[in-house]
Amino acid sequence: MFQPRGGRFRVFRFGEAIPLAMLPEGCRATVAALMGGRGLVRRLSEMGFTPGVEVVLLKSGSPGPVLVGVRGSRVALGRGVAMRVLVYPRGG
Repeated sequence: MFQPRGGRFRVFRFGEAIPLAMLPEGCRATVAALMGGRGLVRRLSEMGFTPGVEVVLLKSGSPGPVLVGVRGSRVALGRGVAMRVLVYPRGG
């Protein structure tokens, strides 16, 4: 996976990274990468989802959006968008 950063491309190895939507409620994780087009990656970055930042999955109903804590704010993401944010789980 390639991700633009500072005008250059960087290769990420995901290892045990999983989609944000697959985390259990209350679980903390570190953002590994954002998958998607330029517009989606930019919008997520502007909301605070950048590689290395810690996030907490606050609420995840089966159908519908997920509520995520990021950089001191709560953000609701659609499930499809949350599937494009890869994270490394850190535990509850």
